Amino acid sequence: MPVRVVLGATALVRPRVRDVALAFAEDGHCQPFWSDGIIAEVDRRLPADLSRATRDYLFAELERAFPEARVTWPATVLREVPYVVDPAETHMMSVALLSHADAVVTRTPSLADALERVDVEPWTVDAFVTFVLDAAPEAAQHTLLRMVRRRWLPPRTDASEPPDTSAALDAFEANGPTDAELLGRLSEWAGRALGASSAGLLAAYADEARFG
Repeated sequence: MPVRVVLGATALVRPRVRDVALAFAEDGHCQPFWSDGIIAEVDRRLPADLSRATRDYLFAELERAFPEARVTWPATVLREVPYVVDPAETHMMSVALLSHADAVVTRTPSLADALERVDVEPWTVDAFVTFVLDAAPEAAQHTLLRMVRRRWLPPRTDASEPPDTSAALDAFEANGPTDAELLGRLSEWAGRALGASSAGLLAAYADEARFG
């Protein structure tokens, strides 16, 4: 059974971090959860110059791709949530408890302390990515490599050929960077954007692909 993870705004605001988290969810490495409150927080943190249409498209795509991810409860129900008093933290704790989450991706220390007291693991994005990479190394690498090739490194095609055709993607994968090269680049990116733990694992996988 995949790990049940509440993806807080810290996992959904930055485009490439979001790509990684959703690619893992799409391939069944985790079961994601969020709420209207989390999506509202993402909306607040997105770049100010991002258009309303682009924001709405992003949120609609999240709903379309993961229709069971959104956690809801009646607005009239008052829940006594343990160990937290801040409204935002109370909301996140409610999502975690209602979704029976194993972990919550968050950067809030006080929320992390409260989650540990109810046996829910608080994860940074670095810890989340590290967990998935360590739990299923080959499958997680495959997920990341496919996502990077299809989303971060779009193929160059003839002007008459649509860029997302299967033929274009196949040609790009055949002639583009090797797995070892991409894992190395992912490690460098993770070192800047995520943290040392996932960066180190990706560097080790790059070495294995290069020399193994």
